[in-house]
This record gives sequence, C-alpha cells and structure tokens, in this order.
Amino acid sequence: MMTPRRALWIASLALAWLAAIVAGYFVIHKPFGLEVAASISRVVVDIAIGAGGVLLAGGLGRRLVLEAHPDGLSRAALQAALGLGVLALAILGLGAVGLLSPLPLWIVTLGAAVGLRHWISGWVGDLRAVRPLWTKAGLLGGASAVVSAVIVLLALAEASAPPSHFDALVYHLTLPLDFLDQGSVAFSGQNPYWGMPLGMEILYTWATGLGRPETAAVLGWMVGLVALLGVLALGQRFGARAGWVAVAALLCGQTLAESLGWAYADWLAAAEGVGLLIALDSWRQAPGCRRAALAGVMAGMAVSAKYTAGLGILAGGVYLLFANGVRRGWRPLLTFCVAAVLSVIPWLLKNQLGAGSPLFPFLGANVWVSADRQAWYRGGSGSGSILGAVLLPVRATLLGSEGAPGYASSLGPLLLGLVPGALLARRAQRGLVTLLGVYVLAGWAGWGIGSLASPQLLQSRLYYVLYPAWAALAAAGFAGLSRIRVARVRFGRLAAALVLLSLSLSALGSIRTAVRFNTPAAALGITSPESYLAGRLGGYVPAMEAIEALGQGASVLMLWEARGLYCRPACLPDHWIDRWIADRHALGSADAILESWGRQGITHVLLYRMGADFVRQADLRYSEEDWRSLEEVVAALRPLSQIGDGYVLYEVPR
Repeated sequence: MMTPRRALWIASLALAWLAAIVAGYFVIHKPFGLEVAASISRVVVDIAIGAGGVLLAGGLGRRLVLEAHPDGLSRAALQAALGLGVLALAILGLGAVGLLSPLPLWIVTLGAAVGLRHWISGWVGDLRAVRPLWTKAGLLGGASAVVSAVIVLLALAEASAPPSHFDALVYHLTLPLDFLDQGSVAFSGQNPYWGMPLGMEILYTWATGLGRPETAAVLGWMVGLVALLGVLALGQRFGARAGWVAVAALLCGQTLAESLGWAYADWLAAAEGVGLLIALDSWRQAPGCRRAALAGVMAGMAVSAKYTAGLGILAGGVYLLFANGVRRGWRPLLTFCVAAVLSVIPWLLKNQLGAGSPLFPFLGANVWVSADRQAWYRGGSGSGSILGAVLLPVRATLLGSEGAPGYASSLGPLLLGLVPGALLARRAQRGLVTLLGVYVLAGWAGWGIGSLASPQLLQSRLYYVLYPAWAALAAAGFAGLSRIRVARVRFGRLAAALVLLSLSLSALGSIRTAVRFNTPAAALGITSPESYLAGRLGGYVPAMEAIEALGQGASVLMLWEARGLYCRPACLPDHWIDRWIADRHALGSADAILESWGRQGITHVLLYRMGADFVRQADLRYSEEDWRSLEEVVAALRPLSQIGDGYVLYEVPR
C-alpha cells in the first residue's frame, strides 16, 4: 500500500512532468509571437492599473463616507464615484505644484493604496451583493447580464486598441500628454479645451503617467463600470430582474454602449450622476444636512466631467424643494447648493489662475481666445421651437444617431419606452420613483431650455448625468408592467422579450463595429496599430506619417483638422475648426496672414480639403471673400504632397 508521503512525491513529479511537456510543446508550437505576447501583457497591465484606480477610488470614498447608504451595492457605487472625484482633485493639486510625472504619480498611488488597504477590502466586500442579483434574476436577468457582458467586453477591446475617436484625439488624451510633458497643468495657450473642467482628463493624466494612453482609455472603461454598478444598484430596488433591465436600458443605445471604450469624459458624468442619485435617496430615507451636503458634493463633482452635467445640480435642487416644500426645503437646498459650489470651485479656480476667466474658453476673452472666436464657437442662438424642446427626449430617442448632425447620439429605445410603466410601481417603491421622476423632468426642462439657447446644447451626448436616473426609472417601468396580468396575457413577459430584443440588437451593432475594424485583434497586437488606425481614420494616418517624415524643427499648422494626438509636438491643430476664419478676420489680407504665420515659426500647412469643402457647404457664416482669400494663401504656398482622401501638405515660403 502506497504511503501518503510517497503519493505526494509521485504527484509532484507527475505535475512537474506535465508542466515541462506543456512548456516544451508551446515553445516549439508557438501560438503567437513575441509581439503579440507583449501586446497581451500591455493590455493586462492596462486592466490592472485601471482596476487599481477604481479600487483606490472605492477605498478612498469608503474612508470619507463609511455609511453612505443602507444598501451595500448602492454604497459601493457612491463611494467609488466620490473617490474618483477626490482623486481628480488630488492629482490636480499635484499638477498645480509641478509634480505630474510618472515617478511622483507611482509614489503617491502606491502610498495611497497601502494606506487605504483596509478600506479597499471593505469596499470590495460590498461588491458581493452582486451575486444574489445573479442568482435571483431568472432567465431574463441572466440573459440580460450575459448580453450586457458581451457589449462591455467589446468596449474593453475598443479601449485597449490604439485611440481613434475624434474628441480623444483632440483633447481627452492629448491634454494628459501635454501635462506629463510639462509636469504641470499650466495652460500653454494652444488647446482651448484646457478650459473644460478636466476631471476625467486629470484622471487620464494619472493613468497615462502610470502606463500609456491606452491605460487611460481602460480607466475610462472602468469608470463606466462604476456607473453601471450604480444603475444596477438603483434598478434592483424594484427587483433583481429590474436591476439588469436598468443596465440594459443604458447599453441598448449605440452611443452609450460603445462610448465606454472611447476615452471620453461622459461616463464620469454618469458615474457622478449615479452617486448624486444614491445620495439623494439616502437623504430621502433619513433627511439631514450631512446627507444633503453629500448629494451636493456629488452634484459638483459631476460638473468636473462636463459643464452641462451642472443639470444634476438643477435636478437635485428641484427634488429637494419638491420633497420638503418651499417653506421647509430651503435649508437642505442651501446646504446642497453650497456643497456643490465648493466642489466646482477648484476647476473654476484653475481657469481663473491659468487663463484669467473662471469660465474660459466660453467667457472671458484673452490673448489666446478672442471674443470673436468665442462667439463663433458658440454658433449663435438656437433655432428650435418650444414644442420641439418639450418633445426633446422623444425626438432625441427616435431621431438621434451617432455622428449625425443634431442630437449626434443614439440612446436606444428602452430609456424612453419603459418609463410610463413606472406609474404602476408598488406603493413602497413610489418614493424612489418620485425622486427619479422629478430628477428626470427637471433635467429634461434644463436640456430643452439649453437647446433653445444654443444649437450645440441640443446634443444628447452632453447629458450623461441624466441617463442613470432615466435607466432606473425604466427599471421601475419594467417592474410595474411585470405586475400586470390580464387573462393569459403577461405584460412582463412581453416587456422582457422587447428588452432582450433591444439589447441583442445593440450587441449585434457592437459586434459589427468590432468585426468591421478588427478591434479585438488590434487590442491584442494581432493587427498592427498602423493597419488598425488606417482602417478607422483613413487618410489621416498617412497625413500624420508625412508630417513625421518632415523631421525635427517642423511646425505644421493644420486647417480644418483638429486631431493632434498622433503628431505631437510638431502640429498646431485646428481645435475649434476656426483657425482660418479667425486669422482671416483678424489679419485681413493673404499677405498679412502669411507674414503672421512666418513670425509664429510655422514651416508647413496641412490643409484638409474635404473638411474645408464640407464647411463651405454647411456653414453659411463664411463669405465668398473668405474662401477667395484662402485660395490666395494656398496659391502662395509650395505644395509638397497630396495625401489620402483630401489632405494636402504645403511648405510655407520664407
């Protein structure tokens, strides 16, 4: 009979033999080369850093507010959102004193992780509340969770691939590289988007300093997961299945689903909006100034992502007044507003100290952005009707399409489609439904007023701070429909079928995008970055290669091309697509414009002809004299090469 000791030795040798054979086999029969292995390793590191950032935010938020909400999942989402906002302020502080470089960022990050390890562990413990939602979700919840996971993982592939989306190339990822190059958040005068609140861009600076631009995009994806976690937490208050329906309501919109991987700032606004809603719900259950102040902090932190997220302050304030009445509601409202303003002040102070105006670049002209440029960027007053503003959510849902003029986003059908069912909510759920309904209606009103004031404020992508409430209200609507059964007709089953249909079609859209551009292969290094970017960006890629070939000392002015990420520092991008008209109005003649360019050290001009032609047809503010003057300037330049679909590279005469 074999002794236990002998059996242990034999088992150990057998396992070592197995490992040696497996290793030897794959050394000879390599499944992929070293380049692919290196790419996979980089993706793993990106995910580890992004996950570490969210863990750090969760631990920090838990340290600051331990009992944020009685529900564990809601508490975890609120704490993570709070932590993200505080981290952004802390990194802004490092940038203010010139410590934005990889070594200080690593030291601060590791030190914070060690100091917060106990709180991080507690925060992770609250995440266990997701497991019962899976086991109790039934067929609909399980299917929704699986399809949602497909959409989310495809967005992760997008985040891990080389950045390719417009605003990421213009400023979301470009500004972080500028900050790291100069070691601070000081304004160089080149990119007017520096005047945005930059909460997400500061977090991207942190992630890029710890890794690379793709690391920042993965962190942005993780921030989106925080928002989805909060939406799940709010939705499950109406039942486990309803929680997954709330997530589905967000992910069935093409823009909402795919933008998880775009390295934009929108999902931070959604995450902070979720935190605001959970804080308001906590105040609803146990009113008090501390909880009103916490809600105000979350509302202010949403503004750190995007100015238009200030609608969260409006919506939260309206709810506090509605819940308490004008006579009793002024005290929590005042507390809420003071906390919100204090949370916004650091970002306004950044603008005041760096550019001389708290609302730069939109207000407060200076040597970098003139009053004429500000007026041009605003695009004049809105032209919509009051009826159009009233019907705005319906129009945005039915007519909005990603990248198209107007609403410029696809929101999917469930956010709007399920909301009426919330009228059927149980009595015990009506308090939360009221909170969500008032928040959505107040935000809707603010969006409508904004659309009347400026055509740019019509765009759906500016209002991610509203969509978590909308999604949770959709969950309430699904739960309400599920209660109704007439004869053999179960309204809940019919609604479930439409939910799964919508979510599945959204997943097919994400799959189609991934297959079309071979995104997973690019993320894993199977497809080269050059090939992937050429497929996504067309002639832009060879144009950037032509600029790189000019060598050091080249300073290239880009006209009608705003994307500068891949030609730093040689390029002067046309960030607001207004460089020509600004020079034309300020300098007048072609000779004066050429002389000014020469004084600025500009050696070359990259003209995006297709962009200029589009603007010529679409923007009636340009005169024929403006275009004739452009042709005069172009005629005085020396053409070097025609590149791709519409780019021409010129040399400026000296």
